[in-house]
Amino acid sequence: MEILTCASDYFRIEYEINPWMKVSDNADKSEVLIQYRKLLDTFFRAGVKFKGIEPDFKFPDMVYTANYGFINNKKFIKANFKYEQRRGESALAEKYFRHLGYKSYSLPDSIYFEGEGDLLALEDTYFVGWGKRTMKEAVPYLKEMLNGELIDLELINPYYYHLDTCFAPLNKKTVVINPNSFTDKGMEKINKYFSNVILTSEQDNKVLACNMVVNGKNIVVGEGVSDKFKTDLRAHGYTIFETPMSQYIKGGGSVKCCSLILTI
Repeated sequence: MEILTCASDYFRIEYEINPWMKVSDNADKSEVLIQYRKLLDTFFRAGVKFKGIEPDFKFPDMVYTANYGFINNKKFIKANFKYEQRRGESALAEKYFRHLGYKSYSLPDSIYFEGEGDLLALEDTYFVGWGKRTMKEAVPYLKEMLNGELIDLELINPYYYHLDTCFAPLNKKTVVINPNSFTDKGMEKINKYFSNVILTSEQDNKVLACNMVVNGKNIVVGEGVSDKFKTDLRAHGYTIFETPMSQYIKGGGSVKCCSLILTI
């Protein structure tokens, strides 16, 4: 697996666009840099390769690379951010990927789509979250752009506003979810597709446990998940790598938010 990350030199809380963000509780710059170095070290130990995009001071949320768009082979599907504060990030990412030879695609400007935060791939199946950031109207456009089955899930909890904050498919049989984030219809879809559904606890949700990176049988997750959570994952043969993400959680993201998957 290879992912795209962004150095955290300019990460800060200077506006509030989700319930986690409090301008009065800004990120500690020195601790942010320490946690970023530990994140990269943990990725290395878990066998995850990574490359970086240059940060820009104007965009403090650039660390959350998963939201720039979605990579499908050599295609980059560019995000249309809901909030103006983040819209410049996807333009910088588009320039970055075009330089690497990717072909860029986009949805109509009026339709919000927040990248891999709301679009997760599992082999030839895609899961789309909508209702908080990405719009339901994005679903038919994504169906046209992707070759495979697409399952849409409505998100109802403002704290878990992207799909990757509450839903983590491990393999074709097993998924980790925060059940407080989905409608009854969504839960029916999840239980129909997956035979093993691991539920997070309140402790897990406070540290965005679903916001993980899965590399084969290795899982990188934010520090502070419950013992039961780790036991459940180990029972399915996974090795857990924890890394401190408290500063990034202040912005509403954790490990997966800081990782745009380039190749599996």
